[in-house]
Amino acid sequence: MMTPETPALAERLALHYDAPSYRRVIAGKDVILHCHHYNSRLQRTIESADLIDGKRLIVAAAEGVFAEHVGHALRAGDDLAARWAVAAMLYSHLGFGRLDFSRVAEGVVVGSASHFVEGWIAGLGRPDRMVCSFAEGYIQGAVHAVTGELVHAREVECMATGAAACRFELVRGRAEPLVRSDKRPLEFAAKQGGQYLRSPSVDEQAILDALVAMPIVGGEDGLIPAFGVYLASMPADFYNRICIGFVEEMRRVGRGTTAERLLIADAENCGMNTFRGIMGSAEWDGMIAPMLRAPDDALFAVIAISNAFGWGNWHITSLESGRTATLESLNGYEALGVRELRGSAAAPQCYMLTGVAAGILELIYGEGALSERFGTFHAVEEGCIGCGAPSCRFRVERFE
Repeated sequence: MMTPETPALAERLALHYDAPSYRRVIAGKDVILHCHHYNSRLQRTIESADLIDGKRLIVAAAEGVFAEHVGHALRAGDDLAARWAVAAMLYSHLGFGRLDFSRVAEGVVVGSASHFVEGWIAGLGRPDRMVCSFAEGYIQGAVHAVTGELVHAREVECMATGAAACRFELVRGRAEPLVRSDKRPLEFAAKQGGQYLRSPSVDEQAILDALVAMPIVGGEDGLIPAFGVYLASMPADFYNRICIGFVEEMRRVGRGTTAERLLIADAENCGMNTFRGIMGSAEWDGMIAPMLRAPDDALFAVIAISNAFGWGNWHITSLESGRTATLESLNGYEALGVRELRGSAAAPQCYMLTGVAAGILELIYGEGALSERFGTFHAVEEGCIGCGAPSCRFRVERFE
């Protein structure tokens, strides 16, 4: 629960934005702004794969990442009340909703608001099952960071299925060790610049500065309704662990290519739906719409926004309006993630940026309902930092 001391605690969660790398850092973790369209679709894809245990992947990733993240936000002099306050504040600050740890000694945690519940209902319709796998993992990681105890968190009631709140029971006496969020040391120097196209009327730096200055943090309910969507600041480590794990698990059962296509499709939907919300928002009308003077200006503005969100420092290298485009990413979180977690990869790894590249062009140059635009552009990653290339390169073409 929020306490009078929370302003001082909140200083630990202040955003640090590294302008040269377009990186957003909160409490020592790189975080990526994504919206409910991506997060809920990604969860559905991973958990709906019958041949693997997708829920286990999500819970384990959240446990490992947030045991570390909550730990980063704690201080040696914190008493137990302050430690629980930090665990609750981090969850809300990042936009995931609200968790009440006041009954944790009884083995109960209650969630009164949830990014994943709101996102699932808003983007996918009301589900027929409980959907708070992420919160289960977060709670497990937070309990360990605060007390050192190992528990399993089991959701027993969920707002997604009509409950008044999401209720989690803690199962103590756990024998399994904590999931660790270990990474390899990464020595990487990003390529310095390139031959990029710019719009004379779109002030990309002004867009970046404005978005970085915006207080994109959870409100009283721990949610971030902004730009016509629900945003959340997700640690890049979480995305990388679940996506890499999903592809690897699916590959073991002979479905690796299917997994890659599903991740790209989720991101393609994200590109269309996220930026449709943004382009229909008051923030777009007030800040960006006055800059748009040419047919391609919206594309340049959208790329600037995605860079402010921390996606990968990417830029347009060529453009044939409405038909083809090529983009270059200098430090995409997916490519760096596979280097940190696996050392290298045999094939390109940036499924999110690949799908989003197609989705953005479908949104800006397509016609009709979003369902009619989906699949009208095709994107391919032609080179990837994860495979040893100096940058990640994407080519997008309209299907004829």
